[in-house]
Amino acid sequence: MKRTMSEQQKEYKEAKELFQQANSEFEKKLATTKKLGKVTQEVMERLVEDTGLHTALNRLGAAEKALLEWSHEMIQNERDYLKNKDSVDRMYAFIDQNPNIKAQLIQAAMKME
Repeated sequence: MKRTMSEQQKEYKEAKELFQQANSEFEKKLATTKKLGKVTQEVMERLVEDTGLHTALNRLGAAEKALLEWSHEMIQNERDYLKNKDSVDRMYAFIDQNPNIKAQLIQAAMKME
């Protein structure tokens, strides 16, 4: 049986896929541009805009934030959370300072039902 995803999980999944597509397109165009000559800041900015990379990155960031907020709310009645409330809350409070913890929390949030 297929599990039902929350709106936050769906949005994160879609935003991540969009970012991966935009990034792939950006990398291909950048490689081609490098072969043709020097890559200036103006060229980079145009490539970022043309591929939608900036928009995709912003959407992914917003989706990550919403997913993490949702997951923090969802776990607050869990027994393990209640036992380790201070340390878990500290992880969420400093999430932007440690990319590894952020990645782990995102992975865990995507597995929540």
